[in-house]
Amino acid sequence: MINVTAQELESILTTIDKALLMHDQWRERLQRALICKLPPEAADMSEDAHQQCAFGQWYYSAGNAHLRKLETFKKVEILHQAMHVMAKDLCTHIKGHWAITPKEYDPFARQIMTFRGELLKLRQKVEDTLQTIDALTGAYASSQLLPELRREQEVQKTSGQPYSLLLLRFDLEQLNRDHGQDKGDAILRASLSVIRHALDRVDRVYRYRGVEFVICLPGKTPEQAQGIRQSLLDAMGREITKQVGDITAELPVHYGIVELEPDSYIEQLMMQTARAAYIIRL
Repeated sequence: MINVTAQELESILTTIDKALLMHDQWRERLQRALICKLPPEAADMSEDAHQQCAFGQWYYSAGNAHLRKLETFKKVEILHQAMHVMAKDLCTHIKGHWAITPKEYDPFARQIMTFRGELLKLRQKVEDTLQTIDALTGAYASSQLLPELRREQEVQKTSGQPYSLLLLRFDLEQLNRDHGQDKGDAILRASLSVIRHALDRVDRVYRYRGVEFVICLPGKTPEQAQGIRQSLLDAMGREITKQVGDITAELPVHYGIVELEPDSYIEQLMMQTARAAYIIRL
């Protein structure tokens, strides 16, 4: 899961498109220098050339720290850095007026295409994710939930591992009436931001319907899910106040926890879950 909002994913798509363009421009400039035996640019000779180029400046920016933890982004980093190391070696040949043979050039040409291909795969992954998440909250869309749980039930038949579902329903009716729907949407975004960033990598949150969300907790017992629920609700109160501002309101959050079993009917689990109420005071 690429754990960002729809707006952030749109921004990443735009950046990847720009990166592809900048990569092509950099490749053409470097190839021109190689063919015409022009002096190499200082940036291409630098030890940190992969950080100085436009793509590198975006990739290593502070705002992308969470993205760099993803395996897909790590692979791009390795390929990008290796490409610049090879480019530096070729630039050294130019500077020393040494001949560049196929032995030096062919691996560089392959690395260029590999890096570009990985960027295209990354772009497709981001675009696919964008089609499966809720634009307002960043949670997965409800259409993904039941197929995912059915797959997990098949796995459970052999693994025997626990699997808990935490259901949350936000009662925004009074808050929307008193402060407007925009404020309610902002509170929902802030709440789901807390949830998405607090969950383990294998956990997922889905917008089930309306203001109901299902948090899938593989490997966790209902008792462990209770502890997660409490920490999430406590953190939500702090984050909502920080992001939305100081308003006088109460946000009831109804919750329930069920254990997924291999032969249980998922729809019935959702309907039978008892909902307790937790009040977040803003």
